[in-house]
Amino acid sequence: MDIKEIKSKISDLAQKHKAIKENGLDEIKNAEYLESEAEDLIINYCEGKGYQVEGFPHEKRKINSEEYDEDYFCRERFMLYLDTLILSHQDVAELMWHYNSSFWPDFYDKKENYISEIRHQRENKSLYDVEF
Repeated sequence: MDIKEIKSKISDLAQKHKAIKENGLDEIKNAEYLESEAEDLIINYCEGKGYQVEGFPHEKRKINSEEYDEDYFCRERFMLYLDTLILSHQDVAELMWHYNSSFWPDFYDKKENYISEIRHQRENKSLYDVEF
């Protein structure tokens, strides 16, 4: 799937997300599902491109070890993966910006501010409780 197709799917998911949020807290699980679905589109794109961060996820999957078991490949580590790739791959930054600005349009006013925040979080190792 190319960037244009992924952006289109993310936009569709964001519209459903907006409608769910307007229905109130009863639908919070459905909203989270849509967020995960959009994130998975971007993760699959990155993996398809062969993007890795310190061997994650491709090389780590090849190692038969208890250290790199099913729990190692958690959602939080994949989000760290995406946030790290944002800083080194323009295509990932573009997709993640589209995702964030579509799902939460009022949170960041500019792409540069979003990327600056990610850079700050990565430099200070804040936000995530996992490493690669």
